[in-house]
Amino acid sequence: MDKPNSLTKNLVQKLLLVIAMQLILMSVLIPSDTYLNNWFWVILFSTNVLIIWVVIKALTPIKNVVQALDIGVDSFHDKDFSITIDNHAYSEFTMIIDTYNKLAKIMRDERMAIYQRELLLDTVIQTTPVALILTNNNDQIVYSNLAAKTLLNQKKKLDGMKFSDIYQHMPTALMEATTNKLDGLITEKLNDETIVYHLNYQPFTLNKQRHHLYLYKNLTTDISRKESDIWKQVIRLISHELNNSLAPISSLTHSAKKIIASNENQHMLPDILNTISRRSAHLHKFIEQYAHFARLPKPDKTKVKIRPFIQTVTQLCAVEASTRFEAETVLCDAAQIEQVLINLIKNAEESGSDKQQIALNVYQSTNQITFEVTDQGKGLTEQQLLQALLPFYTTKSKGTGVGLALCNEIVIAHGGRLKLENQVEGGLKVSFSLSL
Repeated sequence: MDKPNSLTKNLVQKLLLVIAMQLILMSVLIPSDTYLNNWFWVILFSTNVLIIWVVIKALTPIKNVVQALDIGVDSFHDKDFSITIDNHAYSEFTMIIDTYNKLAKIMRDERMAIYQRELLLDTVIQTTPVALILTNNNDQIVYSNLAAKTLLNQKKKLDGMKFSDIYQHMPTALMEATTNKLDGLITEKLNDETIVYHLNYQPFTLNKQRHHLYLYKNLTTDISRKESDIWKQVIRLISHELNNSLAPISSLTHSAKKIIASNENQHMLPDILNTISRRSAHLHKFIEQYAHFARLPKPDKTKVKIRPFIQTVTQLCAVEASTRFEAETVLCDAAQIEQVLINLIKNAEESGSDKQQIALNVYQSTNQITFEVTDQGKGLTEQQLLQALLPFYTTKSKGTGVGLALCNEIVIAHGGRLKLENQVEGGLKVSFSLSL
């Protein structure tokens, strides 16, 4: 790129050209008197020199302002936004100087805000229990936190070290998962104790260079606490159901013994025995539901014709179906998915919705077929939505908390997940998708 011309030099050249033309013109027009001729040339020369000096002097502040702006903009490249410019030149420069100063202030404020956010983020990352390690494409650690040092059993700072040289200090299963850049839960057996980690690996580009992010979280305590809570909930629920059945059975058995011993009120025995039989059957059904949940078989997937399958479900449940798909078959366990849909429609009926307002919608999107059951009941609260799929959680007074959890387990085994959400117009929408 050519170097731009100097404003001062350009003006001086033009002035010299004007003076030269002036001298040529004056040499023709000036009088012939020698005395006057000499004085005229002296005055003319002095005047022109003075004009040149005044012009150069007038251009000096302009040159200073331009130089100051040039220095200020260059400082932006060096991430230095501290330079401001005072306007001691002409009022014509006020706007451009004020604009520069405002820009410098905005950049300073933005830099300070970014610094504060980075400081906050670094504090959060350093105090989080999740171990974080960021490496470049040369396997060098460029960022890590305190949890990472603890995980790798290192006392000094990890930054700059080769990750492959130090992750041998991890538990064996976690080291192998790290080597293979795996995602998910990793279980390790240490001193007869089971430790569960979650590893998340993400490659991404940072500053036009390939980087690798590893996140490690020890889930052992969380899982143990959750398992303990679930077992406590199961024990409370089973104890409640057992007491509800065994207490009347015990009482009725005692009454039957007294009747038999006294040979009085013999006509009451059939009713007593029938009641005991009903409570025993209820207890058997209750236990059977939990046993069924625990021994859920793996799905036997086959190609199922979708339209006949939907027709069977609608006939069994007496609901209307809305369909929008082109696929003819779907790969699934027909019996299990049928049971899921029957359970979801039964839940919709128990939501308080009119039978006519319950609908089964089946539609296709790219390579998936989605099944959707909607009702116009009262829906669920935010807390209920969060817990609805947990085993043994129920919103019904006589519910066992197995139905939705069992449906979700079946759908997960098919590679999907049950989704629950309240509808804007009221009621609940429960859906899941199967891959075609």
